[in-house]
Amino acid sequence: MVRNSFIVELVDGHRKLRHLFLFNDVIACAKYKALGRDRIDYELKWFIPLKDVSIYEEADPAVELKESSPANISQVKRNLRSVRDQLAMEVANSGSGAFRSGDKYRRKLADLESQLVLATPNLVLRLGNKANNKTITFFLSSDFERTQWIDSILSLKQKCNLPGANTINSLEVTAFIVAMQKGMKTEMGSYLMRNTNDESLLVGDLYMGVHGLEGLEQANDLYICVEVDSYGHYFRKATTKKICRSQTPLWNESFMLELEGSQNVRILLYEAKERPLLKAKHILKLSLSWLTETTQPKSIKLTETLELGCSFRFIPGELFRGSTKPGALFGAKMSQVLKREKRDIPFIIGACIREVERRGMLEVGCYRVSGSASDLAKLKKAFESDAYEAEQLLREVDIHSVTGILKTFLRELPEALFTDQLYPRFFDTFSAFSNNNESTRINELLKVFEELPQANKASITSILDHLIRVHEKETDNKMSLHNLAMVFGPTLLRPGQTQVKQKDPLAASTVDVMAQAGILYCFLQARIKKD
Repeated sequence: MVRNSFIVELVDGHRKLRHLFLFNDVIACAKYKALGRDRIDYELKWFIPLKDVSIYEEADPAVELKESSPANISQVKRNLRSVRDQLAMEVANSGSGAFRSGDKYRRKLADLESQLVLATPNLVLRLGNKANNKTITFFLSSDFERTQWIDSILSLKQKCNLPGANTINSLEVTAFIVAMQKGMKTEMGSYLMRNTNDESLLVGDLYMGVHGLEGLEQANDLYICVEVDSYGHYFRKATTKKICRSQTPLWNESFMLELEGSQNVRILLYEAKERPLLKAKHILKLSLSWLTETTQPKSIKLTETLELGCSFRFIPGELFRGSTKPGALFGAKMSQVLKREKRDIPFIIGACIREVERRGMLEVGCYRVSGSASDLAKLKKAFESDAYEAEQLLREVDIHSVTGILKTFLRELPEALFTDQLYPRFFDTFSAFSNNNESTRINELLKVFEELPQANKASITSILDHLIRVHEKETDNKMSLHNLAMVFGPTLLRPGQTQVKQKDPLAASTVDVMAQAGILYCFLQARIKKD
């Protein structure tokens, strides 16, 4: 047997999970049956002698893929997150019967995950049978796997010198499969044969650094692709720049990889050619036994001689997203929002920060350009009605609408995060020291900061750390610390209504804006020095 893998076949308009086998002279497709832990049975559905196989490498626009009742992937994922949160809450309760009710959610989770196994692949691979002029359509998730299948079939067809008569029958093909079954391994197999005792699939954000490669015998033009599995299928998530004519390529690139139902990261090393040449491959098993929220260096052996330097940091996905019932968010008091959501930081703050760090860090003026008014209206409505819908919508709108809705939420708080009560203290402390005495000014501001409510401090700290990460990409996004302080200063710090009435509005406004930006700049500097 040359290759085998689980694959999704389109049969009469419906997606079916299949197992595809490639032998030296025949390709066969079987229905997969799970009989329990480490037990799989197969029912042969069809086979084609390789001499009769044709491959359609390019999708034919004239061929319409008629799929009956395609799954709403967004809705399935929302349901999955909801059930996952409900399961986590049941486990956290740890009361009488918690495990049994948790078992109910685990069954729901398994059902939804199986739906995603069928629904998520979208790369088409079409094979033809010259003997009966039939076309077979498969869906894959990874271009790497699609290319591997095509190359393997074409290579075997060139070597295939079968007699004109087809002497292969279904009994022989079934016997081939049974004979190979014990030693057979597929990358999706580990997912499909999981049980409740296995480590949970990972959900969250994986920050991966790709650094240098050692062990090359000669200089090459190289780049790396990173794929992450999601419910058994691999999807390409990142590609490094190409390093030309180097024997010790150094990328030093960082990527944020979204994990959703993930177990593995697949690292592919390519030599850049007209048709990219795969030089090495490695599958890294992800586990909470070594992944932490602090950056961990990791050396990965791609081959006996090639070693790739990487680093990893994992931020678990948000659980307990709070009430999905309609409730006021924009214009509501911070204490009311946190009480309803039962969390330390409002969900909207964490969700927006994650989305900006996922795809907006290199966007020029990511916090200075305004978002679409229609997108902001949709996001407002979603956040006040359905947290899962809002999270999905964040991924679909323009990144400036994501940053815009975060600023809108903070601006519409009845009381700024630095509080009405302490604002005069922050203002007076900042004004009492000149720029030449910045360290003393920062220390005194930090003393006032400690008097803020714990919930306010948690949200402010989260925002400050995010802004510093945005600033680290200043070369690309043009967001300096001064720019960020000017944008967020008046949003996070502002006088209460009674304080505004006691001043000349125009004069006070100008002075306050400069002070607000200056105060926030001091806190940003303090966080950088602390790190």
